[in-house]
Amino acid sequence: MASLSSSPTYQILPVEESDALEMAKVEALAFKSQEFSTIVFGGCTPTIHEFRAQRFKRIMAEDTTVRFAKVMVDGRLAAFAQWNLHLDPNWHVEGRRDEKNAEFKEKEGWRDEKIPELPPGANAEAFHEFYGWLVDVRRRWMGGQKHLLLSLLVTLPEFQGRGIGSALLRDGFAVAAEHNVPVWLEASEEGYSLYKRLGFEDVEAFELDLTKYGGRTVSRGVGMIRAAGEAATEIVL
Repeated sequence: MASLSSSPTYQILPVEESDALEMAKVEALAFKSQEFSTIVFGGCTPTIHEFRAQRFKRIMAEDTTVRFAKVMVDGRLAAFAQWNLHLDPNWHVEGRRDEKNAEFKEKEGWRDEKIPELPPGANAEAFHEFYGWLVDVRRRWMGGQKHLLLSLLVTLPEFQGRGIGSALLRDGFAVAAEHNVPVWLEASEEGYSLYKRLGFEDVEAFELDLTKYGGRTVSRGVGMIRAAGEAATEIVL
């Protein structure tokens, strides 16, 4: 993939395995105030930090499509992005079993290998409702296509509004341009307007009614695509 860039005030660097725990903390702090994160992912606790850190390490070791990039500000990990570059159009076939009998699957403990392990403290039903849609929407719309997936983009609250997220996005767009592929993501309500300004188009909306799981809100997301060849747009994130 394309080399990483930097600015006079911060550096964009590749992630190392030793960053995993700090990445988990940054992710948890970035979403700490969201009810969705507490219910679906178990919130912001040392147990969750360690759980997510181990998952990041496994992804780094096992997923050949993954590319992590981090932003360091004054020695602190301020933000990071997880991209997955799918150059095999049949990427969506991997991780699926071919058994047709749902009862057999349940009896044998079958699960879709693209759905991650349930975090400690997470609501299992909410988690699987969300990830069921997430995995399915990616397969239905991007299955059979080469593309760049933005799996995760997080910035610590105190570093937001300084162009750091923008720099990470431009870094990813350069990779998409290099391979002439579209970019796919699932936007939260908070990030939706920014992605629209960047040239992403709505594909499919999703609502997760958190009141079913003891919450008070409805979380909304949108699967979005940015066509291959789209020019980069300057934004502040």
